[in-house]
Amino acid sequence: MNFWKGMKLRGKALFLSAALLSIILFSNLYAIFSLYHIHLVFLGLKDRTVGGMMSVSRLQHDVAGALPDEKRFLFFSTLPPSAPSPVLADLDRMSRVIRSLPAPTDHAAFLEKACLTDVDQYREINQDEMKALREGKRDKALRISQTRSGPLLIHFASLLQDLRLEFNADLERTIDAMTREQEKMMIVSVEFSAVGILLVLILLWAFSSLILSPVLRLIEGTKRISEGVFIDPVRVTGTDEMGDLARALNEMARKLGDLSRMKSEFVTIASHELRTPLTSIRGFLSMLNRGKLGPLTPEQQNGLAIVQEEVDHLVELVNGLLDLGRIESGQVRFDIQEVDLLALLNRIRSRQEAMAEQGNITFRLILDPELPPKIRTDPGKVAQILDNLLGNAFKFTPAGGEVELEVSRKDCQLEIEVRDTGIGITQESLPFLFEKFYQVAPFNNRTREGLGLGLAITRGIVLNMEGEIHVRPNTPRGTVFRVTLPFQPVVSEDGSTSPETGKESS
Repeated sequence: MNFWKGMKLRGKALFLSAALLSIILFSNLYAIFSLYHIHLVFLGLKDRTVGGMMSVSRLQHDVAGALPDEKRFLFFSTLPPSAPSPVLADLDRMSRVIRSLPAPTDHAAFLEKACLTDVDQYREINQDEMKALREGKRDKALRISQTRSGPLLIHFASLLQDLRLEFNADLERTIDAMTREQEKMMIVSVEFSAVGILLVLILLWAFSSLILSPVLRLIEGTKRISEGVFIDPVRVTGTDEMGDLARALNEMARKLGDLSRMKSEFVTIASHELRTPLTSIRGFLSMLNRGKLGPLTPEQQNGLAIVQEEVDHLVELVNGLLDLGRIESGQVRFDIQEVDLLALLNRIRSRQEAMAEQGNITFRLILDPELPPKIRTDPGKVAQILDNLLGNAFKFTPAGGEVELEVSRKDCQLEIEVRDTGIGITQESLPFLFEKFYQVAPFNNRTREGLGLGLAITRGIVLNMEGEIHVRPNTPRGTVFRVTLPFQPVVSEDGSTSPETGKESS
């Protein structure tokens, strides 16, 4: 196991590939050798068994004709005979054939030897027949044929029949052996195939474990980096290339975390340092507006109003940067207390109604009857979330449009939806919507200019409160922001948590 863990990814891949190739090679070699063995058996059948059976069949045919030939020779030959019996020539040829026959078994060799003995005995008997014919004693020659040579030829024919049966039995034994060999080859081939398939599955699992799983962990790690997790975001162990890549990515994430922390500290410090002079500037501007430093001309008052507006814009930007810096550095503090939820929502409605009336926008507050009358949460953070989302909705909703705030309860969670009928958000903008300073629409398409920090701050607060925030297009137009925030219920002395609220307010 230590050897396997110490191997590089390339070595593991080569090792597994070599194992698979070995199984394939061994299975192919076994199949080749088995087929070659069967080929040799077939050649043996052709040259030995089948050839022997055909030769014995021809000998049987020749022996069957030898007895009539002998009778004809004895009956019709001249006295004395002018030529030897033609059966002798046939027997000489048969003797050569028998000697050339293979002997598949010991019994076959015994039968072949017995056949040659019969041929030799027939030659001796044939000499007696020829002697009787030369003496003019045809009857004696016929008696010799009937009592000696005829039975000998019949015995010879029976030996050939037994020899043929022996060749036939050898053929059956060889065919059975070939059948068993084929069955064995099939079983071994199936076993090799099963081992090969198993090894392929193991190889796929190994490659999945070696490559796919670490890649998925790398993807998860990069997602965690994008979510702001910079301390060991990739949990991949090992000393192979994937482990090296994971360690390099973790090191990169650590450096990114250091840069992000330094950036946040710089922004926080810079914003904090800007607050003091901006406060002084606002104080002097207020004194100028009240005439504490002398009267102003109308032109000076108009210029002062512009300066006042820009300073307010800078103060808003500095406050946003300070809030964002605290969120990114993990220094957000929550003031958890008992909150009258209905009163909090009504205060938010009162603040937003002025903005709705100013923009000629219809605003509705929809409350779930199951909302608890009191909860434990941070009222300031909840108000900041709702003010940011509602302000964003009013900002991008033209006159005559609608904005709705719906608050409902699901177990110990508040489910908040802010819906508008504004210009909407394109699919291309959704992945970047909660990034700092990101602006959805160009300035010439907005009803009011923004800083691009509100949604980033809102998301940071929601996540720090262990909640969730999502956005989707509204139907038929506009945008829907959905926020889920956990809360701690406050149970009264009688155990009641049911609110007495209306369903809709506009």
